[in-house]
Amino acid sequence: MFVTAIVVAVVGLAVLGLSFLLAPTPPQPAEGTGRAGKAARPQGDRRRLPRVAAALLLLLALLLAFLASIYTQSVGQAKVLINPGGTIAGVDETPGFGWKAPWQTTSDWDLFSQVLTYAGSSDGAVPEYTGGEINGLEVTSSVSGGAQTNFDLSVTYNLQSQKVEELYRQYRDQARFTKQVIEPQVLAVTRDVPTAYRPVDFRGEKRGEATQRLTDALTERLGGYGVAISTVSLQNIRFTDEVEQSIKAVEVAQQKEAEAEANLRATEVSAQARVVEAQAEAEANRLLSESLTPQVLEQRRIEAMKAGTVFVVPEGSTPLVQVPAQP
Repeated sequence: MFVTAIVVAVVGLAVLGLSFLLAPTPPQPAEGTGRAGKAARPQGDRRRLPRVAAALLLLLALLLAFLASIYTQSVGQAKVLINPGGTIAGVDETPGFGWKAPWQTTSDWDLFSQVLTYAGSSDGAVPEYTGGEINGLEVTSSVSGGAQTNFDLSVTYNLQSQKVEELYRQYRDQARFTKQVIEPQVLAVTRDVPTAYRPVDFRGEKRGEATQRLTDALTERLGGYGVAISTVSLQNIRFTDEVEQSIKAVEVAQQKEAEAEANLRATEVSAQARVVEAQAEAEANRLLSESLTPQVLEQRRIEAMKAGTVFVVPEGSTPLVQVPAQP
């Protein structure tokens, strides 16, 4: 816009100068007549029109220069202010309106969360780069044993504002930085980590561990560039048909093993419960036996005699009880 303002101003000045060069000398009116005076009036009008046009052009140039001096930005954005020679005048992260010299340009950097997405397959398709974001194809890697795997990957990250000036000096814009630095590092780490896992583990119980290793490795590699990794997500992990059949066989075996272990555990728990029950019963009998002292027995005999008729049978005899006949 500043260049446009300069061009408009130059044109306005040229028109103004031309109005002075082309303006004829006003004629002197003839004595006794007013014809010459009448003829001079339209010549004065012809001089005024170029000057008015020049003034309008100069006002337009000033307006364009003013508009080139202001800018706006949202929360989570940073602008690098650049002088005509390419030197950096400063970095502004303040949201709202900002001022700069009209001849300065800006480079916008997004500090909010950016997402790298690699999902799906399409022959001949190429990744799409939008600022700090990427939409690419699924990731192809190998697991332990050399089996090939394809999976979808999503990485969320954000840039730290204190690194923006340095990143601009090296890469000039965010899309180039994303393409030349972030994407190669992400793909390199993502293709390396799965090689430490068996297919059944990579898609199964150790997927969380693999995800954490990806996060740690990316943080280590990209942290020096001011890139903070927020989340890494592995989804839709796929293998060849042969590997899928092997994984199913392993999963069935693991399920049977888990069931057997559960049954064994249940048996152990039941046995332990019976042992505890028997120990409790033996302890109860022991306590009862210890509590039946001669004094206690005598007291219970007296209580039984008070309760009703008591038949005392001598020791060693065979008692004979006569039961009355029923009427």
